[in-house]
Amino acid sequence: MFSKKNKEQNKEKEVLLAILAKIQNPITGKPLSSEPIEISRQEDGRILVKIPFAADRPAQLSVEAQIRTAWASSPLKKEKLKIEFPPAKKPANPMGIPPAKRLSSVKKVIAISSGKGGVGKSTVTIHLAAALYKQGFKVGVLDADIYGPSLGKMIGQEGKAALKIINDKIIPYDFHGIKLMSFSFFLDTGQAVVWRGPMLGKALEQFLFDIDWGELDFLLVDMPPGTGDAHLSMAQLTEVDGAIIVTTPQEVAVLDAERSVNMYQQVNIPIIGVIENMSEFICPHCSNTSEIFSRGGGSKLAEKTKSPLLSQIPLTLSLMKASESGSPLTLQEKTDDDTSSRVIEAFQQASSALQKLLAVNTP
Repeated sequence: MFSKKNKEQNKEKEVLLAILAKIQNPITGKPLSSEPIEISRQEDGRILVKIPFAADRPAQLSVEAQIRTAWASSPLKKEKLKIEFPPAKKPANPMGIPPAKRLSSVKKVIAISSGKGGVGKSTVTIHLAAALYKQGFKVGVLDADIYGPSLGKMIGQEGKAALKIINDKIIPYDFHGIKLMSFSFFLDTGQAVVWRGPMLGKALEQFLFDIDWGELDFLLVDMPPGTGDAHLSMAQLTEVDGAIIVTTPQEVAVLDAERSVNMYQQVNIPIIGVIENMSEFICPHCSNTSEIFSRGGGSKLAEKTKSPLLSQIPLTLSLMKASESGSPLTLQEKTDDDTSSRVIEAFQQASSALQKLLAVNTP
């Protein structure tokens, strides 16, 4: 029995050390397997891995993500890992990357984020951008979802877009006065992006600093779902004034959104507030409402994270059609449709709340 236990422990160490040998310490450039790693089995059955990597928290999170990704493909993938680091440091130059630069011509950079896909984050982003624009602000939208860019579809631009380059700067796509940039503008319809993490970070850097954004009051950044490389890259590349978390009412969406909140807190990006999307379905025939995705998730998340609930966006047939046709409701001059009016009012409420929280005056 003792011999079998020792063999299992040796197998665990062997697999883990093989994984760590392929992951570099971003500070020293040496494999993590060269560090004095401690590996043990806890009473609850989890495998504890102690890594003496005293860096800032984003760097530790990046290393942990690489370990867990490799572990998920290992022979021991069913075993649960617990990874511990020393207390995180706050170096002046984290991970050897220059300090985050301010986009000098942009007053406010806002990340629109969620913990999971399918909550309507991109729909919220383009409609919020249009609501701000209609109130007189200069607005830009950056689609940071390199692997699944959807901004093109949201504005009716299928496939590649003809973009100009002037003085080595790309001129963003102009959509009714809103400046847009998305990787979808460089892809054929349905074309996949098969990149590793470092390439993604470089693409985001170019989208931030090699685009001629001009003078903007707001740059809304439509982040990919989850808490991965794109979010860490954004935190390291430029100063982000805050994040808006989008969730739907059901518990599973709120749970994932809370992870997104925790990630932003760890990289010192303040949470501006929560937007609950698909808060209720409004029937296009009788205007009765149905809480098809449960209720109260946005309020619970806002209360738990001590941040305001900016707005609750209803789910309507008109909103779906607007997103499919590339014509955001909040850009429309007027509408006689009651359900559309309620959607527009909800986004105007979010826009006004955002301005108040950031102390931005209407032009």
